[in-house]
Amino acid sequence: MPKDNSRARRRQAAALVAKIVACAVADEQSHRSVDETRHTRHRDPRYPYYRRRRTVREVYRMIGDTYFRRAYRMNYQSFLRLHEKLSTGIQAALRIILKYELKGLASDNSKPPPIPNGPISTKVRLAVALRYFAGGSPYDIMSVYGISHTAIMDSVWSVVEAVNLLPEFHIEYPKSHTEQMNIARGFEQASAVGFSNCAGAVDGVLIWILKPTEKDASAAGIGRKKFLCGRKGKFGLNCQAVSDVSGRILDISIVYGGASSDCMAFEASDLFRQLEDGLLHKSLVLFGDNAYLNSHFMVTPYPNVSSGSKDDYNFYHSQLRIRVECCFGMLVKRWGILRAAIPQNISISRTISLVHALAKLHNFCINERLGSDCNNVTTNDMVPDSLEKDNDNLMMQSEGYVTMDADDNHGILVPRGLMNGGHHFDDMPRALRRTTESYDGAKTHGAKTQRELLRNKVINSHMTRPTKRLVRPTKKLIR
Repeated sequence: MPKDNSRARRRQAAALVAKIVACAVADEQSHRSVDETRHTRHRDPRYPYYRRRRTVREVYRMIGDTYFRRAYRMNYQSFLRLHEKLSTGIQAALRIILKYELKGLASDNSKPPPIPNGPISTKVRLAVALRYFAGGSPYDIMSVYGISHTAIMDSVWSVVEAVNLLPEFHIEYPKSHTEQMNIARGFEQASAVGFSNCAGAVDGVLIWILKPTEKDASAAGIGRKKFLCGRKGKFGLNCQAVSDVSGRILDISIVYGGASSDCMAFEASDLFRQLEDGLLHKSLVLFGDNAYLNSHFMVTPYPNVSSGSKDDYNFYHSQLRIRVECCFGMLVKRWGILRAAIPQNISISRTISLVHALAKLHNFCINERLGSDCNNVTTNDMVPDSLEKDNDNLMMQSEGYVTMDADDNHGILVPRGLMNGGHHFDDMPRALRRTTESYDGAKTHGAKTQRELLRNKVINSHMTRPTKRLVRPTKKLIR
């Protein structure tokens, strides 16, 4: 009798466990989405993993306004406006990149083959690219939007192509004298002594890349050593840019490797040839540092001075020239991918296309913050701080990363690890330098140069270089 009772209890317990398991399975199936159930039922054995797609709007609702701007380097409304401009171009670029979608299309009414986990919208493509440009890890982006690593890189290059082909985003120094005078008025408002002839500030920045392959170097027509910047100990490209007072990039040129001087890289640009042909209004000049040669369209500081009116002029000259360094600071801070080395699997030509696209997106972000008025003054607050996980991703790079440091004279944040790499004249013939520098005296014409006129303006204004205040250490009270 006791044996029969124990058997009955075991049967009841087994039935109860089976009922609990069945209920759990049924509950799990009831919570599965309809799309996932349908996908599992018709799963292709070549694609064993299911990824749940998320929209940009879903992500925006989860993280809110502040974190969206920090993650995507612009607010949600600006993102929507940017997508409206680029959606058609992204689709066109994808049709070229994703060639497999065109296979088997017998007519215009045919549909491309289904994508295993569902299509990826152009909004998601744009959002993924912006996160990658901001320095985000591709593996974090994969988990957020439920897409593969390959889809991320396809999205990045489709956005780069769409940005570079959009005529509205084209970067070229304005040929109109009216526009040039508007640029000069913006600089005049920022000048403490009222310099009114600055039509742009020019400087160079190193685009950091890993050591290029022999194939890439031969395709560029130079050896791999020409990409090594000795001053910074990094391989890279010499990027020359001209900015306005608000940090917009007015002209950009990437022709030479990191070993070249800023002077040589600038003289190889299309802008230099246009300047020699009289592009600028006769009363306007560009402001550059001592890495360039003083000329009728370029004003540089006086070298080797530490006091007097020439030193005073140098300070107020740098007050405007520093705007291009601030521009580079905003560019690198906004797009964190530039703070680390561009991977070796990205060719030099693609790297140049990437930098051009980032410069155009940089201008778009400034226009969104300031509007069409070019006379606004740049501040570091225009670029939001990066996400902590993006900074962690940069810190984990095997080749290291570049920090943002404060400038000594004006306190703005600049990437010192990428600046001033071309401050030498090793590749400039001495005879050519003497010919250009002889312009400064202008003895044959008996006229004063633009630099001399600006120095006289400083003298007549009775303005001098501000003296730095020495902070006295506070005495500790001994109790």
